[in-house]
Amino acid sequence: MASTIGSGVDGGLDIAQVRVDVARRTPLRRIWRYVGYDEPNYTYTPSGLALLAKLGQMSDAPYFVRCHFLLCSGDGTGEPKWGSTHVYTEDEGGRPVYRWEVIDRILDAYLETGCVPFVEIGFMPEALSSAPPDLPYRGPRAEGWRYPPRDYGRWMDLVRALAQHCLARYGLREVSRWYWELWNEPDISYWRGTVEEYCRLYDYTVAGLLSAIPQAKVGGPGTTSPGRPEAGAFLRTFLKHCTSGINAVTGHTGTRLDYVSFHTKGGGYGVEPGAAKKTPTMHSLVRHVAVGLDIIADFAELREHEVILSECDPDGWAAGSIRDNPNLFYRNTEYYASYVGCAAPKLLDLASTRGPWVDGMLTWAFQFEDRETFAGLRTLSTNGVDKPVLNVFRLLARLGGTRLGLSSDRSRDPLLHPGGDDAHTRPDVSGIAAMDERGAIQVYLCSHHDDWDVHQRTQVRVCLSGMAPGRTYAVYRQDVDDTRGNAHTAWVEMGRPPALTARAQVALQEAARLKTERLDDLDSGDGRVELWGELAAHSVCLLELVPV
Repeated sequence: MASTIGSGVDGGLDIAQVRVDVARRTPLRRIWRYVGYDEPNYTYTPSGLALLAKLGQMSDAPYFVRCHFLLCSGDGTGEPKWGSTHVYTEDEGGRPVYRWEVIDRILDAYLETGCVPFVEIGFMPEALSSAPPDLPYRGPRAEGWRYPPRDYGRWMDLVRALAQHCLARYGLREVSRWYWELWNEPDISYWRGTVEEYCRLYDYTVAGLLSAIPQAKVGGPGTTSPGRPEAGAFLRTFLKHCTSGINAVTGHTGTRLDYVSFHTKGGGYGVEPGAAKKTPTMHSLVRHVAVGLDIIADFAELREHEVILSECDPDGWAAGSIRDNPNLFYRNTEYYASYVGCAAPKLLDLASTRGPWVDGMLTWAFQFEDRETFAGLRTLSTNGVDKPVLNVFRLLARLGGTRLGLSSDRSRDPLLHPGGDDAHTRPDVSGIAAMDERGAIQVYLCSHHDDWDVHQRTQVRVCLSGMAPGRTYAVYRQDVDDTRGNAHTAWVEMGRPPALTARAQVALQEAARLKTERLDDLDSGDGRVELWGELAAHSVCLLELVPV
């Protein structure tokens, strides 16, 4: 029996055929439940706590949260791409002094809002840094925090002390489910040592951590996109060290590695106020992941290890705004939402032919303090107003725990499209189908095109088979597109106010809210149903069929 899930059948539109096999069932891996950001001191501001609470309230929570600068020296004041906890100093006699107050506020905020820490162990405290004394330490452009320790033993003691403190404060059951990751992107400017020095630091980090929490889940190296030869070489060297190298602490072969992490981006932008149009591509994002999985697969002992993309984004500069580069306007819009929405099924289905697959994709986006509304920063909310991209996570959260078979004849393999989509390429239509414990069926559909100026709409025919025959289903639909679940469009219609009145704030929060449309009930008849509707070029949609 057919039902309309939109404005009706339009014979002039391109048609995508989507098939869902309800009888084909596997566990659904929820790879999207990870977020991160640079600024640790924004964690416990009112806006930071409010956003964390929204993540913690997702129906598929908990979400894992990662941030930079957790061990940096400073006064605990945050700014874009900088933060500090002042966790380590030394007294006049050169003895270590540990202070946990700020880092406790950060970790407490995660746990109290229903999230889970993804502890990035870094960067180097000022008193431990081997940086030349004339180099500045504090701030995002400073150098001192990027250097190896002057004393690896004291670094190990710091990691041990941190782990012991967390164990005493939160308990073994809690800290055992955290991810512990050493550093961030040590293959580029975040690390001023060599790859060999990073491997040594990893050995000392693992030794300190496991001496306090033997059950800890520890990994790395959190390198940049492996399709870059230098990044791929760093990742490979690190994995070789962990599997067959000499441990700098024990002198034995190998070092404990519970998961492998690296990053992937769909493009890049710099400070270029007059930049010409340049869009991210799905090809770039997926290609780097494919290369990284193949590198891991070269190590037989790692082929079944968990793989976490501890940053996975359309581009690589969260703190940039439209004042820095006009292309970054896309982060305010449904384009960012459909990019993340499309990346989820692409990466969920991507695997090396020799075993490794993606277990986590971390969106590097949170919120910034005291910035203009919709400034183009890579965030999930702006001054308390949810962006369209946050609604994608709400739709993904609705998916049940059992994955159903789904195929689409408009789903493309991004690896086959170097350079990304051209203006004549039809939007990609991909999706995920699932079932929950009630027997309700969810069909998550996303339409995306690399070019934000493509507005072609697609007619979608969704055919479900293998359903229990003779049942009646109530059908619901929720959308994120240029008008629905989209506060940015409403803000533009307001005249783009940089600051919000209380009335405007309420209006935008309402515009951001997902709306649920009740459609006609369906009878499954012989176990097959058919639904028709439309998807905008950049949109994400959730259909839910609930047994009556």
